[in-house]
Amino acid sequence: MRSFHRAAWAPLAIAGATALALMRCGGGNPTNFGDGGTNDGSGGGDGANPFADAPTTFSDFPQAPFIDPSLPSNIATQFGSPDPNGPSAPCVSEPPDDAMIPKNWTPLFLEYVSASANVFEIKLTVDNQVNPFVAYVPTAAFTMDQGMWKALAAHSAGHDIDVAIRAGQLQNGTLVGPPTAPSASVAHIAPVDAPGSVVYWASSPSTAFKGFTVGDMTSKTVLTPTTASPASAGAGDTNCIACHTSSPDGNLIIYTRDATNNSRAIDVRTVVGAATPAATDISPSALALLGRDLQGRPLLNANHYSASDAIALSVLYNPTDLGSSNYELVWTDLHAASTAGTSGIVARSGDPRVGISSPSWRHDGSAIAYVSSDSAGEAVVANGSMDIYTVPYNNHQGGAVTPLTGASDANYHEFYPEYSPDDTMLAFNRTDNTAPNSYNQPTAEVFIVPGLGGSAQRLRANDPPVCTTLKSPGLTNAWPRWAPNAQASGSLKFYWIVFSSKRRPATGLNPQLYVSAIVTKMQNNVETIYADYPAVYVLSQDPASNNHTPAWDVFNVQGIPPN
Repeated sequence: MRSFHRAAWAPLAIAGATALALMRCGGGNPTNFGDGGTNDGSGGGDGANPFADAPTTFSDFPQAPFIDPSLPSNIATQFGSPDPNGPSAPCVSEPPDDAMIPKNWTPLFLEYVSASANVFEIKLTVDNQVNPFVAYVPTAAFTMDQGMWKALAAHSAGHDIDVAIRAGQLQNGTLVGPPTAPSASVAHIAPVDAPGSVVYWASSPSTAFKGFTVGDMTSKTVLTPTTASPASAGAGDTNCIACHTSSPDGNLIIYTRDATNNSRAIDVRTVVGAATPAATDISPSALALLGRDLQGRPLLNANHYSASDAIALSVLYNPTDLGSSNYELVWTDLHAASTAGTSGIVARSGDPRVGISSPSWRHDGSAIAYVSSDSAGEAVVANGSMDIYTVPYNNHQGGAVTPLTGASDANYHEFYPEYSPDDTMLAFNRTDNTAPNSYNQPTAEVFIVPGLGGSAQRLRANDPPVCTTLKSPGLTNAWPRWAPNAQASGSLKFYWIVFSSKRRPATGLNPQLYVSAIVTKMQNNVETIYADYPAVYVLSQDPASNNHTPAWDVFNVQGIPPN
């Protein structure tokens, strides 16, 4: 059994009590947990698992193997003992080697491929389980029984699953030639849950919001253009929905919509029932202000969502109301009694460019990160040169802007910023500086930077297993979003991040959702990156749709009746 991945990092100190020190590969190892794997997933660790409990053992895995009914009953005998010198081992794409899985996740999902094979032996070994789990299946994918997974996660959280898969070719009930050598990879069961619910934009065959609470086996439909109709503010029927967020209490979904009056604006519905929000939550005047044409990317904040202070931020192009011929960052009073004097510009003094898009509000409510670009459109698309800047909220008055160090490098385009829980980190997308805009860029990759700025770090989540031959840049790893809070276990803190990527052959390399862990540790009173992990496929999503722009929050998806 290998230890949880802990590469050799060199810490980069950042001043400030709440600062995060990001650490790069290549320096000395500041802990004694031993070395972890390499970025291509080929290495092994020599340290003990820091999460392992006392050596109590469990029998969640049965003693007898599972044999698919379509296979001969003697298939285990035919496979025999593993031969490390056999034909090349299968390529295991799910879970990637060294991936971490939340303990309340959907059952373990395995996906693998071996040329000409039509039968597979799966062997899973966990150090505190009496038996290995062995299965013989005719398919190139396997999902563990849900009851077995729940028992395993309850008893083996914080432990590793060693995964070994062999493949063979079956003809007339008999293996032709020897089975392959076994694959060798490891998956980590996290000692913590992943919180909240994910609502994502499914763009095919038509637009819809679909969502799941972590652990759900399938998604529910949250909102469609039909259930969102008629649009608020007298705009006619809704014919497209996109770019959404949750209210801090999880009861509302706030989103950009197109309507039959040819407007693109913001609208709001309840997560359960798709009803117009109560006037005590969002007033008719606020809905009218949010419903102004050419407005999008709505943001709410728990520190500004009360009876006395309820504000939405958005991006709006409206020369008549704003006195500006450019898109602007604007605020709207959600309890507005009228449309007069209850919305305005958040000033961005000193920004050298006119374009603004994709704002992200710090959770403490103190500042906003956004994309500064040569021009912008649709509230989330940046054009030309683009970097991430910050501006103080300052009771919606704004102020002087500051380029965010590590996310404002002229050699790159940086966009789609998102603050982590506690504002410790900021995730963003980065491409080279030749991409014409931020929309659907194949070369986009996910990076993180300390929330107050610092050195950027590329995440291992960008890379599929080497054996798939798929490489990033080139997979459109886009729109990173954090789980709503981080979970602590011992001295470590676990963050989760979801993004879309075009990397799964089984879904035609169309955009699908992936989740990755980032683990931090306090060192000298500074929160530092302990490790980051490859990304796992989200089994809860609808694999038949193109899935983009996830939002991970406290959406009340559980309250939606089953489809």
